[in-house]
Amino acid sequence: MSALGAIALCSGNLPVSTFGAEGSPVEIRIGVDRPMVPNDGNEQRVIIKIDLEGAKTVGLSRTPVNLAVVLDRSGSMSGKKLEQAKQAAHMLIDQLDESDIFSLVMYDTEVEVLVPARKLGKGKRDIQRRISRIQTGGSTALYDGVNSGGRELREFLSEGRINRVMLLSDGIANVGPSSNREIATLGQQLAREDISVTTVGLGDDYNENLMTALSEASDANYYYVADVEQLPEVFRSELGELKSLVARNITIRIECPEGVRPIRFLGRPEKLDSRKETIEFKTLSSDQTRELFLECAIESEALGEISEIVQVDLEFGDVENPSATQRLKKTVVVGYTKDLKLAERTVDQGLVAEAAIYDNAVETEKAIALADQGNIAACRVQLESQEVNLTKAWAVAPASQKAEIREELNAVSEAKADLSDETLSKSQRKKLKTSAYQFRNSRK
Repeated sequence: MSALGAIALCSGNLPVSTFGAEGSPVEIRIGVDRPMVPNDGNEQRVIIKIDLEGAKTVGLSRTPVNLAVVLDRSGSMSGKKLEQAKQAAHMLIDQLDESDIFSLVMYDTEVEVLVPARKLGKGKRDIQRRISRIQTGGSTALYDGVNSGGRELREFLSEGRINRVMLLSDGIANVGPSSNREIATLGQQLAREDISVTTVGLGDDYNENLMTALSEASDANYYYVADVEQLPEVFRSELGELKSLVARNITIRIECPEGVRPIRFLGRPEKLDSRKETIEFKTLSSDQTRELFLECAIESEALGEISEIVQVDLEFGDVENPSATQRLKKTVVVGYTKDLKLAERTVDQGLVAEAAIYDNAVETEKAIALADQGNIAACRVQLESQEVNLTKAWAVAPASQKAEIREELNAVSEAKADLSDETLSKSQRKKLKTSAYQFRNSRK
């Protein structure tokens, strides 16, 4: 492709190509940070943005829900926490349809199925009365509680429903299997059955590594709720997402030709080992956006020779019938120039700024790990490095991206100020972990 041709294709502030058949429930947009790549004989790196957006579904019917709420009623939940959780559960039931399946599992030292899985029908008030009578108990059998929630879902397990466990806990698992590995394995087992697990952590005393591992295994949501007054909004958000799904079992395949090497997806810890890689999402909701930022290297011998640097292949299933799939394909194209000033002028600074925010998520995970090791000096240096990088990104970012970068910068600065002689505070660790989780799982 000629320099003029590439500039025409990628003109303006958003060098983005959009595709998706008319009426498709999913639209995918592809952008590249450097549509004009310097041809100076040196290996060049580019960042490609893959942006999925769910179509608006106003007036369309929704997929019925098969929902199991798993509620921690251990002693630490007594008082305001439990009362607020019960009120949020009441609100949740009011928003479900009569055709939805609902179950409620409680756990402390033991597990009790308060509401076995059933269609709600006209029984909402009876269920709410049962919930109102819940009292706190002893310890925290979290594994068995989630496992029982999955068992309730299996009674009505169906491709035609959204099968979701929603776990609410404020404590650390201390009865039965309790390691992060065991809990994550349970999440993976449930995911293979098309069951996803959303986790809601209350306060500052739960194990966020365990909760995020459980949610991440099935590509579900994770919420950190510092103030129980936020619980109704969390329930509302979760149900709103479930009630507006437009696609399921989403697979994004990327393939690079010889001469182009995929390096990593920004915000994700794994390195890419081949020219063909796959990312999977379980669901996409109406108006929801899920983003990926792919960094690729164009090898020196390929400069000026290969214009089609990445092929993106999107496959997704129908909400009611996930086995009925649709496919969309797009090729990412760049041009080349020996004019370095021209190459610099065509850089999409908005995409560069967004990429910097995603890249910061991995750096945040490094800072958390250093704090956990007790290496506070190295953690402080890591956070200071993040401040420098984010400040540089903010300086060149378009106005539309500055606020989001400033938010990330403030979070890093707050974490640095919070560092004690031993570690991060519980609340600060959870804030950082929550932000990193959102970016790592493309939920920003």
